[in-house]
Amino acid sequence: MWRILLIILIAIHSITTVAFSTEPDKDEPSVVPAVAVVSVQDSFLIEPLAPGVFAAIAKTGGKATTNALFVMGRDYVIAAGAHMSKQVTDDLYKAIAARTKKPVRYFVLAHHHTGYTYVDFDFPPGQDVLMSWQTWKNIDAEVRKPEYSSLFFNEGLTLKPGGVSVVLTNIGRGHTNGDLVIFIPEADVIFASDLLYVDSVGYMGNGYMTDWLLALDFLEQIGAKQIIPGYGPVSDTEKIYEFSQFFRDFLTAVLHHIERGDSLEQTLAVFDLPEYHDLDGYDQLIRLNLKRAYNDLSNNFAR
Repeated sequence: MWRILLIILIAIHSITTVAFSTEPDKDEPSVVPAVAVVSVQDSFLIEPLAPGVFAAIAKTGGKATTNALFVMGRDYVIAAGAHMSKQVTDDLYKAIAARTKKPVRYFVLAHHHTGYTYVDFDFPPGQDVLMSWQTWKNIDAEVRKPEYSSLFFNEGLTLKPGGVSVVLTNIGRGHTNGDLVIFIPEADVIFASDLLYVDSVGYMGNGYMTDWLLALDFLEQIGAKQIIPGYGPVSDTEKIYEFSQFFRDFLTAVLHHIERGDSLEQTLAVFDLPEYHDLDGYDQLIRLNLKRAYNDLSNNFAR
């Protein structure tokens, strides 16, 4: 369903506009040019991708654990990301303030991992936070309750901040149970967040394996020129293919052990993918990812 939905949204993004946004006039000024600006913050390297569209790439060894995005329209700014601690949020907003005086009207929360209450809660006073309905359920179920105004939706939503469109699609289950993909058609840019890792094994600890593969196939089919992953540099569809290939090889190996009747403990003892040893995070994350994949695939493909 979400695949059909996003195709429709891309085709008619100028029509499917949220009711609380103002439709721009035909002669409105274009969004501000993409420029590099220095701002003092410890979390992100800011990379202009198109007029008004910026990738915020997590600095190696910095405070941010995943990449972010912000889009500067004529009337206001839209920011997006996940794993947002207070310092990381402050740093992202510093980077935005160094480039425009326009307010961040909406922050789009791409996903949330349950059990983590030190991230995704500390937004500036008065900030509206947009998310999928599944992510809202995850947030609302935490012991700590959000103090910000929350807006959530079922399948898709388009924001029009003036001169540019920001198309949100609820992918559903993938990296978590409520991932969002953001498409900026005028710039041909996708923000995939942690559905995509570049040159890394990634974190699969809350993932849904077969659904995630379908999401990757769909991202590849869109064919955007620039894709902001959750980890790694801004890339293109070739990197989606590479991560998908690793993901398929990984899951094929896990399924081999399941079909052979190996227990999780037996699988952990011998599992190895030597051709992927060079991927970032292999030594730190492969066993954790294996546990999640084994349990998820065992539930879906019971012997």
